[in-house]
Amino acid sequence: MPFHRPSALRHANFRRFFFGETINTAGSSMSGIALAFAVLHIDDSATALGWVVASWTVPMVAFMLIGGAVADRLPRAVVLRGCNLVEGAVQLTAATLVLTGSAHIWQLIVLQFLGGTAVAVSYPAFHGMVPILLPEPDRKSAYLLLGQAQSALSIIGPAIAGVLVAASSPGWALAIDAATYFVAAFFLTLLRLPPHVRPQAEAGVIADFREGWSFARGLGWVLPVACCSLVFNALSSGALNVLGPTIAKDTIGSDGWGYGRAAQAVGLFVFAFVLARINLRRPLLACEVGFLTTAAPMLVLAGWVHTIPLVVAFFISGCGSAVINLSWSMTVQEKVPEQMLSRVNAIDGFFSFVAMPVGQLLVGPAAQLLSPRQVEIGAAALCVLTFLVGTTRAPLRQLRLDGVESAPSGIP
Repeated sequence: MPFHRPSALRHANFRRFFFGETINTAGSSMSGIALAFAVLHIDDSATALGWVVASWTVPMVAFMLIGGAVADRLPRAVVLRGCNLVEGAVQLTAATLVLTGSAHIWQLIVLQFLGGTAVAVSYPAFHGMVPILLPEPDRKSAYLLLGQAQSALSIIGPAIAGVLVAASSPGWALAIDAATYFVAAFFLTLLRLPPHVRPQAEAGVIADFREGWSFARGLGWVLPVACCSLVFNALSSGALNVLGPTIAKDTIGSDGWGYGRAAQAVGLFVFAFVLARINLRRPLLACEVGFLTTAAPMLVLAGWVHTIPLVVAFFISGCGSAVINLSWSMTVQEKVPEQMLSRVNAIDGFFSFVAMPVGQLLVGPAAQLLSPRQVEIGAAALCVLTFLVGTTRAPLRQLRLDGVESAPSGIP
């Protein structure tokens, strides 16, 4: 079969954006595991890890709505470049502290707070970039390509991070992540966008936010999806991101946990080929199915903690992530005007992430009060219950994409 270049890559601006962001994701795929085991080396408790992880999540959520208004008011490429420089500096500082053996929990909490604040602005800016870089017919190709290529680059990231942690220090993985932020900032300087691409802004950032909030509520489906995501993200952030490494440390080790998280990226990569050939006519219902797959690794951690079953479970979860990413992206780009994209994505991000600190902070005490196995079982059961409730919501069941194609395009 002859090779066909994805249509999005024919555009120079998107190529530059794509290369920078995928390299950045490769580094970020290592940092989560590296940070977790750096914290556990200092204080071997799920509670300490929960505080560090939550210190990143809290400012990200708290400033997300304002961040969306900022990203819709200013050129998004400029906003992203500045945020990447801040995040690179944060990770470089953390890497230096860890590598020199002088890191303390309070220092990592402060650094993660700064990084989370930058993400509150960069997240909505990133999710509003594709429509200003590409015409509508090439956007499905772009969304699939971003998800697939970034996951491909991150497949080996968690495994490498696990090996680095086991063989030397998690600080090296943090240093690599810092370098990739600077690379992404460089590629963003190469974008050539026309001047005044942003629409006329309101009198202030708060007025911009209010306008976006009213628009999102009027759509009828943004908040129901975000509320379902709220529950799933709270459960996964606690049961997987905090309690998962703690369980793995005493069973399959950091390398086994790294292989499991790498399998999640493999699932996202592989399933993108399937999604490139089908039309998601009811994308928000597909989102709910994708959310449900997060229960798979929880069940393994609750029952049979071995590397191979965990790899399979995370692979299934990765397939679900591919469905979520494409379904949401295609829905928003069709139903939301370009000048509202960052604000709508910020509103979704706020409700999706606002309960993550709750999961991160409560999972340690809950595991001490009950047991890690019981916490994982309870989290999986709540995933199923939320899925069942979500599928009863009429806006999620009934929304259809008007612009679905009769034949797939983009990735061959």
